[in-house]
Amino acid sequence: MHPRRPDIDAALADLRTRVPGGKIVDHWGGERPWPTPEQQRLRDAWLDSTAEALEAALTRQAFEPISIPEARSPPDWEFIVAHALARHGGPVASFPRFSETRQREGETFITLGAGYDQLVIYQGPLELYGHVHLSGTVVVLGDLIVHGALMDGDPADSGIVVIGNERVRALFMGADHLVTGDLEADLMIPSGSEGSYDVGGEVRARLRLENSTVGDEARRWLEPVPSEEVLKDGWALCREVGSGRSKVRPPP
Repeated sequence: MHPRRPDIDAALADLRTRVPGGKIVDHWGGERPWPTPEQQRLRDAWLDSTAEALEAALTRQAFEPISIPEARSPPDWEFIVAHALARHGGPVASFPRFSETRQREGETFITLGAGYDQLVIYQGPLELYGHVHLSGTVVVLGDLIVHGALMDGDPADSGIVVIGNERVRALFMGADHLVTGDLEADLMIPSGSEGSYDVGGEVRARLRLENSTVGDEARRWLEPVPSEEVLKDGWALCREVGSGRSKVRPPP
């Protein structure tokens, strides 16, 4: 057993008992039946790898992206490591570190994170102005507010954990996405990727579509109604709502 394993176990227990919505870690497979010796061995190896990552992070003066050997998807292990690091007062990132901002056609696009196999932990609350993409796994220690559209990506190369509440204008959902608090959006659209999402609090969305195209019933909630080209492209529609060019009318 790695010397930091008790810290990982304590962080997991703290999530389950003290953090509002923290029990969501169990929904994501943080704990599941491990009936065979081989499965138990794998579990111990996974937890030791998180302890190793925690130890390395605590020895640094400034935050650097974390790679967790043997990590698996969905990123429940990253969730636990981030919480353990915060409990021990370890270094975390502040925006705009490990991000890239660019302008295109009058709009701001932000890439958040370091790489598909790395974890970046940001101190929250984190408030972003523009359309946001993820690169790798991102954990926010606190609330996340996006004044624009958020594309969380694909579960093969990105994921997001918000230990707090999340508020976005438009969410294009595809990657593994976890929020311990409430999730609020004007528009939610699935991208078609097979990521999982779980919310510890309430989900409040003015308009939530079942697929990435808009049917006749949903059009009446958009004001003004975007072009047919935009309506057939889920990410384009999210950008339209995220930028405020089209708004989702509140329910009557």
